[in-house]
Amino acid sequence: MKKILALLILSLAVPSGIAALAAAARAAVEEQPRSVRVGVVVDAPRLVLSVRGRFEVRDAKRGDLLFADQNLPETTVTTDGKAIFLGNEMLPGRKIRILPQKDAAITINKRRFRGNMQLIGGNKGLLTAVNEIELEDYVKGVLYHEISHRWPLEAIKAQAVATRTYAVFRMESSKRADYDMTSDIYSQVYGGKTSEKYRTTMAVNRTKGLVLVYGSQILPAYFHATCGGHTEDASELWEHDMLPLKGVPCIYCQKSPHYSWKKNFRSKDVQDKLNASGYHLGLIKDIEVVERNVSGRIRKLAITTRDGKVAHISGKDFRNIIGPNEVRSNNYEVQMQGYYFDLVGKGWGHGVGLCQWGAYELARQHKTFEHILQYYYPGADVVDLRDAE
Repeated sequence: MKKILALLILSLAVPSGIAALAAAARAAVEEQPRSVRVGVVVDAPRLVLSVRGRFEVRDAKRGDLLFADQNLPETTVTTDGKAIFLGNEMLPGRKIRILPQKDAAITINKRRFRGNMQLIGGNKGLLTAVNEIELEDYVKGVLYHEISHRWPLEAIKAQAVATRTYAVFRMESSKRADYDMTSDIYSQVYGGKTSEKYRTTMAVNRTKGLVLVYGSQILPAYFHATCGGHTEDASELWEHDMLPLKGVPCIYCQKSPHYSWKKNFRSKDVQDKLNASGYHLGLIKDIEVVERNVSGRIRKLAITTRDGKVAHISGKDFRNIIGPNEVRSNNYEVQMQGYYFDLVGKGWGHGVGLCQWGAYELARQHKTFEHILQYYYPGADVVDLRDAE
C-alpha cells in the first residue's frame, strides 16, 4: 500500500510529464499506508458474521486485544451504540476490529471477504461493517460486478485501471470518514472474495498498479454502462471541471442492450415521489424538456400541474428522485398520455468517463486498454504506482 499513497498528492504542484510526477510522488511518501475501507454493510440493525480459521478481535481505537479464537460459527451481531454484541457476548466500545490470521476468512451476511473487518456501532443501534482491504484485492472484488468476465480482456483491463484509479481518488478524499466507499452502485459494486473470477483477476494482475492521472492529480475516473452516443461533462453533475471528463462523442456502444430504452410511468407515482422530496405539486398535466446540454442530456424540466402551476427541476434531480434504475439515463424524450407518460431514452448511467459497452466494442476491434482509456479520458496519463517507489 506504500505505492498507493505515493500518488495521493492532489494538492501538490509538480512539473508536467510522467517521470516528474513519479519523482514528486516518491518524495511525498511520508505517512503510514492504509487499506481501502469499504462499507459493506451500512446502518443495519444486525448482521451475520462468521470466521473460518484463527482470528483476533481488538478495540479499533486503542488496539487492545479483546479476545482471540479459532473459527466463529454464524453469529448475529447487534449494537446498542455503546457496545457491540457477538450473540450474547458484549464487547465494550463502539468500534472493534476483527483480524484474520494467516489464511483465515471473514464472512458477512454470507459473503466472504479478504482483509480485516471493522464493526462500528451507531447511536441509533445500527451497525456498519467496514472491510479493510489491500487495493489490488479490492479491485478483484469489484470487476465481476461492474463488467462481464466473459468480455474481451482489453475491455476488462481498462475497467480495472478505472476502478483502481477511482478507489485511490476516494481514499484521498475520505480520510476523515469511517469508510472510503460503499459497496453499491453509489460507489463501486464490491462483493469481496466471493466475487473474484479467473479472467477479472487476470485483468487486475496484468494492470497491477496502473492508475490514471491528469497533471498532478489522480483522476476521478468515473464510468458507466452505456453513454448513448456521447459521454457527459462531469461538471454537469459534480465539481470536476477538467479536460479528461469533458465528454467525447461515442459511436461504439450502439450494440449495447441499454442503448435505447422506454419506460412507462403513472403520473401520480411521480408526483408522490417529487412531493416527498419537497416539491408540493398537484396532479401532473405535462412534463416538458426546457434545456439540454452539449451531450444531449437534460439540464432542466418544466412540470405543469392541472391547476396551471409550473415547477422547474433539473434533469439530474429528477432522475435521482424517481430512481436511477427507473430513469436509466438523463437523455430522453417525454411522451404524455393523460395520467401516464413514457420516457423514451438512450443510454444507462450518469454518462461520465468510461463507457463500458463502448470499451467492449473497441476491444472487439483489437484496441488496447491504453487506447480505450485515452479515448474516454482524453489528456489523462496512465502511470504505474510502482514507478513511484
